[in-house]
Parts: sequence; C-alpha cells; structure tokens
Amino acid sequence: MERRGFFKFAAAAGMAGALQTGGAAGDGPQPQVTIERSIANLPHRGKVLALITPHLDDGPIFAGGTLAKLLAEGYTGFFIRTSNDEKDSYNSTLGETVLANERDTAEFVKTAGLKRCFDLSYRNHRMDDIPRTELRGRLIFLFRLLRVDTVLSYDPWGHYEENPDHYVTAQAVEAACWMAGDHLDLPEHFEAGLKPHSVQEKYYFARGPQLVNRVVDIAPTLAQKIASVKCCRTMIDNMVRGVNDSLNQRNLSIPEFTGDSQAAAQAFIHAAFVSRDKAAGANYGLEYAEQFHYIGPDHSLDEYISKHAVKL
Repeated sequence: MERRGFFKFAAAAGMAGALQTGGAAGDGPQPQVTIERSIANLPHRGKVLALITPHLDDGPIFAGGTLAKLLAEGYTGFFIRTSNDEKDSYNSTLGETVLANERDTAEFVKTAGLKRCFDLSYRNHRMDDIPRTELRGRLIFLFRLLRVDTVLSYDPWGHYEENPDHYVTAQAVEAACWMAGDHLDLPEHFEAGLKPHSVQEKYYFARGPQLVNRVVDIAPTLAQKIASVKCCRTMIDNMVRGVNDSLNQRNLSIPEFTGDSQAAAQAFIHAAFVSRDKAAGANYGLEYAEQFHYIGPDHSLDEYISKHAVKL
C-alpha cells in the first residue's frame, strides 16, 4: 500500500464514501447495493479463494473482515503477494525491509488461517516495468493449479490510483480470471495435468472512488481483521512514524501515536482503519463494513439450460 499518510488516506476514504452514497456519482444511475452477512453451516465448504495484492497490508486493511468471514464459511484460502515489499519500512535497508515483510507475511498467513502464500517477488513500486503477459501467465497457472473460485483484489477500474503496483496487479488479475478457463491460453499447462478453470467471483476493493455494489457486514469478524492488520508490523510502524513526522513538522503531536510501539500501532489501526469501517457501515445500517465492486458468476443461460438440457 502506498504511504499516503493518515490524513490523506482519510480524505480518500471520505471521497469514496461520497461516491457510494450518491454524493459524487456523476450522471449515471446508482448500482443496487447488496448487503452480505455471515452465514452459518459452512456454505462454501470445498471452495477456494485467493487474496491477491501487491503488498502485505492491502488485503488486511481493505478486506480483512471479509476474508475472515469467507474462511469461516468454509473456503480454503491462499495469499498471492505480487511484490517484494522492499520499500515499506521506516529506516531499514531494502534487504532488511524485504526480510521483515516476509516474516510479517508468514505471521499474517498463520493468523488469518490461510493455507499458504505464493510470493511472486516483483520489485516494489516498479511493477509497471514488467510485461503484463508474464504476470498474467503466472496467475493463470496458479488459478488452474489451486482451482480458485473467488478472488479478493484491487479494483482494476478504481479511480485515481497512483501506485503502479496496485493497478498492474489488478489488471492482470482481471484478465487472468477469465483466460484461465480457456483451452487455447497456455495449453502447455495441460501437459502438466492442469485443466482450464475460470474464476467465478471477484471482490474488488479500491483506495479511491469506485462502483460499490456489495457491502459486507464485518462486525462478527472485526477482531480477526484487527489481528491480521497487526501482523503487518513493519508497515504499520512505517505509517505511524510517517504520521508523527508530518505532525512534528507542524509542531503537533497525537500522544496515542507516540511512546510504546505496540500501543501506538493499536491506536493508529483504530483511528485509520476501524473508524473508516465504522463510517462505511453507518451508511448501510451496519456497525462495521467493507465495500466492494463485486462480480459474480454469469447466470445468463441458467434458465435456458434448465428448460432444454438433457441427460447424456
């Protein structure tokens, strides 16, 4: 996640809130918003999800509650991290930063209950250097290997995204989701025993304005989300110190953000992220919520199939 600082981040979140409630949506009709709540009895048992982000903290911050909800409902989950996060620490070298974030990633995978992480290890903030076809091909391989049904990732159509890692990853995910199901794309995979497999559901999040058509009630999983965000120790420390530096330049201080690093991180997480989720939830009569552009399975032929399909 690009380090914009707490106050810029809050402003962006506010602008996104204006869009989803119709305050800055433009001339077009507003999408119908579906409220998704927790479901008991493991309705998604046997299904596979992949959280795919360039940076460790992206998923926990924007979709940590939804991730916990889906895993609790029976999904098996994987994390695909496309960058090496080499530029996300406060005062460490690139190598030290890579190692610190790698260790934090392992802690996140364990804490969140994911099965494992696949690190693609492209250089942080330089993913616009790489061929899109290369990244797309690697994702197609993983979608077929893991038989991924659902992805959580950045919205390839989110507005005003300034971080190249975010939009490069998002665009590759979007294309790979449908290309993975085609028998003429990368057919050498089939010689290794893989089969075509399209991703059916997408939960896309964004830092700025986007088309929001699904809101997930994360009140039951908020504690798990906070635990996942806390795993991003190196990155949260960078955020807190960055905010403190900005405040110090203005001869200001937030006492809760200084002193003990763990207490400061806790205070920052609640100020920057929990309060944002609370505000998002209030727009829909929920205590806490996460917002997505959701794309589900194509049911356009279901009625025709039910009427005309015959047994072989």
